[in-house]
Amino acid sequence: MKKILIVVDTSRATGRKFLSGVEKYLSTLTDWEVFVQPPDYLKESASDYDFDFKYLKPDGLLIRDAFKIPELLETDTTKVVSDTLHELIPGTSTIMTNSQNIGQMAADYFTGLGFYNFAYCGFSEFEWSQKRLQAFKKALEDTEVNSFYNYLSDSPENNVHQSERLNIAEWLKKLPRPICIFACNDDRAVSVLEACKIAEINVPEEIAVLGVDNDELICNLSSPPLSSIELDFETAGYAAAQHLNNLIEKTGDYKIIKVSPLDIIERRSTDILAIDDEEVVSAIVFIRKNFDKPIQTIDVVEATCLSKRDLEKRFKATLKRTIKSEIERLRINLIKNKLLNSSKSIHQIALELKFTDPEHFSRYFRNATGESPKQFRMEK
Repeated sequence: MKKILIVVDTSRATGRKFLSGVEKYLSTLTDWEVFVQPPDYLKESASDYDFDFKYLKPDGLLIRDAFKIPELLETDTTKVVSDTLHELIPGTSTIMTNSQNIGQMAADYFTGLGFYNFAYCGFSEFEWSQKRLQAFKKALEDTEVNSFYNYLSDSPENNVHQSERLNIAEWLKKLPRPICIFACNDDRAVSVLEACKIAEINVPEEIAVLGVDNDELICNLSSPPLSSIELDFETAGYAAAQHLNNLIEKTGDYKIIKVSPLDIIERRSTDILAIDDEEVVSAIVFIRKNFDKPIQTIDVVEATCLSKRDLEKRFKATLKRTIKSEIERLRINLIKNKLLNSSKSIHQIALELKFTDPEHFSRYFRNATGESPKQFRMEK
């Protein structure tokens, strides 16, 4: 039997989803004996982890937030880890979130809502937070942006303190409105929402707020309920466990396991379109509800009270792109998400999105991106 020590924070949904993926992989094995670390309140210090390690003598380690227990990183035991502070750890297989796709998803979402003022709120100490900021900014390079602001705290421990929320509130008061704020995670987003109350700023009417992780309890209990990007920690947990088994059996090499964004779960904190033209709003709402179907410009026109010519003119004046290009932008992003985060074949994805055949699907994707669906999937 292989002894596997798992050190994962189960107090948050991301940790539980990760363990759910591990459990699914375990159902395919018969030779793993798993030991899951008890919660932190049952541990007096980091040395307790070291003690358990020496007592168990595990064959493999699965660790999240490795910076809290550096003693385990220094061992020669085969391990798959993630580190909140430094995403890449030499000599190990590393779990990291796909910051590029997360930032791109946030940018696409907010531009689709009609925003021109953008902001980011995160932590300077965490590498993943810095990467999400850079990805968010880069994704906006080809978009009309009136202004971009960011607020980074040096000490994440201060996130729960009232003084930090007061600091954020002072920052918020100086921002133009309406504006959208992409927060590095749900915890940071909740602090932004609390700061908005302090500053007497209406959410989402004046400031729209988006988090990351989609911890449902945190999101639904916040006021207003928080929209958030859901990450595929379950698939990452399965992949991490599978890879750890390969490493133990010496059938795999060290690699990076990426946690990809799945979707944006919309709640009240972003339930707004920053657009004054009601007919354009109607068009956008129709597109957002139906872009996964083979809709065309005429279908969008019929959802409004305008002629095709008038709607096209007003739509382009508002969003700086045509109705057709907006439909294509959303459909291409949906296709990319399915190619990256689904095990379905290209043929299955084409049928799911109502393309007439895989060849039509491939031509559509190539015309928009310059590469085939297969090339895109392999490169990523």
